[in-house]
Amino acid sequence: MPKEFKVIDIQYITITRSEYFTFLICVVISLSLIFLNDNPQVNNVRAAVVDSWAHTLQTISKYRSIAEMRDELSRLRNRTSYLLLENSQLRKAALENRRLREMLDFKKSSHYELIPASVIARDQDQLTRSVTIDAGTENGVEKGDPVILPAGIVGKILRAGKSTSIVQLIVDHNFRVACKIQRSRVNGVFQQRDSKTSVLSQVPKNADVRVGDIVVTSGYSYAFPPEVQVAHVTEIKMDAPSLFKVIIIEPFVEISLIEDVFIIKNSKKETAALK
Repeated sequence: MPKEFKVIDIQYITITRSEYFTFLICVVISLSLIFLNDNPQVNNVRAAVVDSWAHTLQTISKYRSIAEMRDELSRLRNRTSYLLLENSQLRKAALENRRLREMLDFKKSSHYELIPASVIARDQDQLTRSVTIDAGTENGVEKGDPVILPAGIVGKILRAGKSTSIVQLIVDHNFRVACKIQRSRVNGVFQQRDSKTSVLSQVPKNADVRVGDIVVTSGYSYAFPPEVQVAHVTEIKMDAPSLFKVIIIEPFVEISLIEDVFIIKNSKKETAALK
């Protein structure tokens, strides 16, 4: 019985293959007759087949091109993102390099003994504005020492710890420093009126002050040496009942952006010597 089943199975396979082969020959012959026949009707059929096949190939080619374009677009997007990130990092490094170079040049050219420090924490209070720096008494920092940048005054040391210190910023509501108009030598006091407005107070109404004038330290404050830049005049108002002008000024240092600072060491001795 197993042998009979095996014979029948082989015959079935042989017959099936023969049928496929016969069908293939018929297809080839039919296509040959279509493409070799000059009958107008056959020509029409042949043209329709060729057009249909060409359209199919065109569609396949189009979808293949779209897929290739999508792959290329994805690759270009990834490349663009990488280049934008790299460009941003290079710009950041260039700005950092320029800032540090300016600070180094300032330290070399300054006649003060300067202690460098970096900001490590910020107080977000709108009235008592301060930052913490990574320099303290072990670096020579003392309470009351001025804190500056090449652009001007940042503040003064409020508390000095061993390795860190708290800086009272120039925009703190309680900060005061004696100043003068650099051009006319008119004296006044820098103070913060509110969270957004700085003023030069105690300036008489008849004093020679103009918009654009530069405000510098006068040297009358115990800790701050004279001629350190503070701010520039942006607006002048007359308060009728008062004997003084209302002089609105803008500090040169953008406090919200400070990262590194200098502390003037032994500033009290230097200020006393200059007097």
